[in-house]
Order: sequence, then structure tokens, then C-alpha cells
Amino acid sequence: MYISKTRFMNWTRCPMCFPMELQHNPMGMSDIDVERERREEMLSELAAGTTSSEGDGDEEEFDATPGPELEALLPYYKKVEDEALKIAKKYFEGSFIADGHVNKQKLFEYERNGHTYRCYVDIYNENDDEINVIEVKATTNSKYLLRYNKEGKPEGFVFSDVAPRKKGGSKYCMFVKEGNFWRLNKAASMLTVDALKNYEEKKKKLFDRFSDEGKYPHDVAFQRFVIENALRKAGDDRKVNYYLAVLNSEYVYDGTVDAVGACVYNKVDDQEIVTFYDMNEITEEYQPAILGEIALLESYISAPHDTSVKVDVGQWCAWGKNTECVFWKHCYQKLRKVPDSNSSNKYLNTGNTKLGGMYKGKYALVNGGLYSLADIDVGWLKSTNNIIQRECYDKNIEYVDRDKMRYWFDQLEYPIYHFDFETFPCPLPRFSGENPYRQSVFEFSLHIERKPGVCDKVNDNLIFLNTECFDDEREDLVKAIVKHFEFNEDGTLHGTMLAQNTSFERGRLKELANLFPKYSAKLLAICEKSADLMDLLKTKEEYYKLGFDEERAKTINYYHRDLSGSYSIKKTLPVLVPSLTYQGMDVGNGVQAYITYINYDSTNPTFDIMHTKSERCKALSEYCQQDTWAMVEILRAVRRKI
Repeated sequence: MYISKTRFMNWTRCPMCFPMELQHNPMGMSDIDVERERREEMLSELAAGTTSSEGDGDEEEFDATPGPELEALLPYYKKVEDEALKIAKKYFEGSFIADGHVNKQKLFEYERNGHTYRCYVDIYNENDDEINVIEVKATTNSKYLLRYNKEGKPEGFVFSDVAPRKKGGSKYCMFVKEGNFWRLNKAASMLTVDALKNYEEKKKKLFDRFSDEGKYPHDVAFQRFVIENALRKAGDDRKVNYYLAVLNSEYVYDGTVDAVGACVYNKVDDQEIVTFYDMNEITEEYQPAILGEIALLESYISAPHDTSVKVDVGQWCAWGKNTECVFWKHCYQKLRKVPDSNSSNKYLNTGNTKLGGMYKGKYALVNGGLYSLADIDVGWLKSTNNIIQRECYDKNIEYVDRDKMRYWFDQLEYPIYHFDFETFPCPLPRFSGENPYRQSVFEFSLHIERKPGVCDKVNDNLIFLNTECFDDEREDLVKAIVKHFEFNEDGTLHGTMLAQNTSFERGRLKELANLFPKYSAKLLAICEKSADLMDLLKTKEEYYKLGFDEERAKTINYYHRDLSGSYSIKKTLPVLVPSLTYQGMDVGNGVQAYITYINYDSTNPTFDIMHTKSERCKALSEYCQQDTWAMVEILRAVRRKI
């Protein structure tokens, strides 16, 4: 049987994956369609890195599983590989084999126990003395960097010079940069005995294949297994080095273009657009685990699991993530009848904490046979919010804290500017001042509510939408913003900007202020006087602590069983304004919005619906307008309740 890297990654998730695929694709087990395999691998990686243009968390829910939408991003993935090859040629000597077309990539195969393990290499470099294997990922290195939060405290993938699980001490990044290469920070780990212990403890994340830090090292470690066994069998004993090539989040594009207007990513302020992580030590230490997974996989293949018998669920299922197992519905819904809404993991603010001191995390709940909110013993609920949520669910009633909601409205200054951005997080920066995956703004909608409830969907709405995908229209967008927001004589905003998850809009405004200093004062003034719709419906302790005691400030303001634990606008709108819906819209979420935008001039229909640019522009305008109009209508609905 052929076992590619993609098959290996999927089939070793759990005992259920191989027999499920055997049932659905029995004829494909003895052969591999290499083009399809490569495309599926790229789509899977894009799905893992794809985010909504409006941000994470409760703001918006969306589907970014491999499909027509993500296929539109494949050219950008290919560009990342092209840039990685250009940079690699600066730092590695010898000949190269690299091409986005899988049949032109270097292939390694190794036979073991009647199976052929195989992998393609994104960039293969060799000379007389050594071989360099470079795996390219269309992600950034931000997950491996030392960062500072809003309070100025260091965080990220770091270790400290105190004992593991102890607070305090100096923080050190797990990787240190040497030129354009990042290597494990061994020097800092040797400062003290505690630093070494902390280093080794944090390093374990690199060996957790289901963590953000560990999934790519695991990928390269499998390649190392195949490559070194294949080379050894062929009698090639040259040294092999393994690298992970990722986009450099610290790189800021300077706007250089070539004769035809294509972006040129020169080295800027000693930063390259692509940087390399040394995976030699990590992948070597990973080999025993890879051998264990291979032995386990071969046992799955020789004696396939009975798919009618449950297996434990866990982080390998990636439940609710874009990397979710394709067979999750079988395990969750067919075998266990876990509901889509109001499942046990939808209790508010529980995360991975123990619920009632018994079950830690959503997977433990499922494995314990607790599938819905009702399966949890009410006596286990300690949080006021969870108790409110459960009562609303059990009695099918609505919870409203009118005093806190009135307090929220009292803080507003009219007019209210209901504001929403649409952005494209392009892997490679497109315009000057952008870095990889910058949320590049291409549209906004603004509804102005001058008095409580006084706002017309059409007459009080402004839409700005870029006319072209590849033209830099950011300054025109900024001009439109400052023109339609009103300001007092002292420069402050006259009124209040309102958004769902305001931090996203504020972040984009601050970026634009930095890029266009001429308009900076007004853009920052908008940021200073903003309100968040989430604070009205959910709560925010810091916002309410001046008017209410600590417990009340923490307690949610509103709940309805149909929210199913979420305050995204796609959940709150059907509850509060059932007549207004995103269902049936040509563009219905943030991912579809930016995919439509980058397909402005495509000759192929976007989503097989919109065939012309004018149709695409119309769909984008309607979607963005819907976002801000939804906020207007939600405020009206809340006013009626209080």
C-alpha cells in the first residue's frame, strides 16, 4: 500500500480514520493520484491557516474546510513557495529541485513491511557534501517568537530561568536568530539548572503533533524518516539537514515592484520575507515517536478497527477547527448523537477547565457520555453564567439584565457609527507597509444612527469598496472614513463608533493611521470613542465595574438557549432579529468575502454563482451592509427588551 505524507498524517490520528477511508475509497488504497494528493495537502495547510477577515472568537463563525473557496488561494500558496526558493538560493550552495508542480518535485520512497512510504520535498538542495531538505509552509513564524502583550509582559513560545510551572523570572525565546536562520536557544537554557528544566519542559510542545508549535516539526520528522531510510538503502551517506521555511512576520514590504508591476520582496532592514527554522535536532529526537506511529498504523491496516465500535475522541479530532477530521460526524453524531447546538462543550467560559471538578475539557465530556447541556449534573455548575445558561436551556426562557444594558446605552454618545471592515489576509504583503497575513482592508460599511433607533438601511448607509483587487486604494478608503465621521472642534469624535468585536476595527484603524500620518489624528480619535456590541450582550468586567459589583460585572447581560454558548453575530441575529438573515446571500461570511474580492476579474464563477465582476461587487456590498445593518437592528431589539 502507498502511504503518502497526507495519508500518514490522517490515518495515524486514531484507529477510526483508516477503516473509514477504506469504506469510502476502497479502490484508492493501492495507488496515489499525486496531483490530487499534493492539492489536498496544500488545501489542508491553507485551511489550518485561514482566518475570518473579522477575527477570531465569538465575532464570526465560518467554514474554511478544503473546497472551492480555498482553491482560490492556491496561487498565493504557490507564490510563497516561489519566494522561499529565491531566498534559499541566497543561503544554500549547490543544485536545486523545486517546483509547485508535484511531478517536478523530488520524490523519496521507502518500502517497509509491504508498504511504500513516500514524500515529496518542496525544496531539495544538494552538493557533494550534503543535502538540504526544506519544507515550505504558508504560515508565519509568529507562533515561535517572543511577544509582549498589552500590559507589556513577555509571552509566546518562551521559557524562563525559574523552575517549570513557576511564575516570574527572565523570559527567553525558544529559538534564536542567526542571520536568516532560527535555531534552538541552547545558550540561554544553560544559564541555570531551572532554566534548563524550563527549556526542556517548553520544548515538549514541539513534539505535540496536534499543537500549533508541534504540527510542522512532526510533518518534517515524517519526511526525515522516509528520506534517510531511502538514502541509506541507496547507499548515499551524505549529511542531510532539515529546515522549515515560513513567512517572516517581522518583514515589512517596502512597495518595490518590477517592470510589470509585480511585487519584489527585497531584503528590508535586514529582514527577508522567508526565514528558515533548523529542524535537525527536533526531527532526530522525533524519530522514535514516528516509528511508534508507523507501527501503530501498520497494525491498523493489518486489522482494521470495527467502525461501529466507539473509540475515544481527543485533540486529534480537531473538533470545531478548520483541521477537523473529515470523519468527525461519524464518531460524534452517528455513534454518539452529540448535538450540533447546546452540546456539553458549549457551557460559557469553561474552556479546558474542569466542569464541576470532574471532567476537564470537551473531549473528556464526550468520552464520559455527556453530550448535551442537559447531561451535566446541575450541581456541578459553579459559575453564575453557567447556571443562567442552563436555566434558559431547561426552561426555554430568556435572561435579560436590563439595568446593565441600560448602563451600556447610557455611556453612548450619539450619533452611533455602526462600522465594519472587510479585509484580505494575504500570505504575501501586497502593498507598502504591510507584512505577511496583514488584514488588508478593501471595504467598509457605515450606518449612522443619529438618534436612538433613527437609521435607514439605505439612506443612512455608506459603502466603500475597492474598484480593483490589485490596486492600492487604501488612502481613498481612509479619506472616505474621515469624511463621513464627524469630529468636534477639539479633534475628538462627535459620537461613538460601534462594532462587533471592536478590537478588530480599532486594530485596522491604527494600522491605517500609521501608514497615512496625514489622517492619523482623526483615525485615532475614532478608536478612542468606540463601543463593542459584545459588551452589551455578553459582558465585560472592566466596562461595568464602575457601576456594579464584581460579581454582577462578570455576569452575562443576555442569554437565550438558541445562542448555544456563542455571541457571534451569526448567532445573536437570528435570536434577536429573526427576520434578518445571512442565509441565501451570495456572500455570507468573511472568508467568502475576501475570496470574492480576489476573484474580481476571474473568468470562472466564484462559488458557481457570481459570473461577472459587477455581480461580485454587488454581493460584497450587500454582505458588508448586512453586517452593519444587523447591529442597528440588534440595538433596536434590545431597546424593546429594556
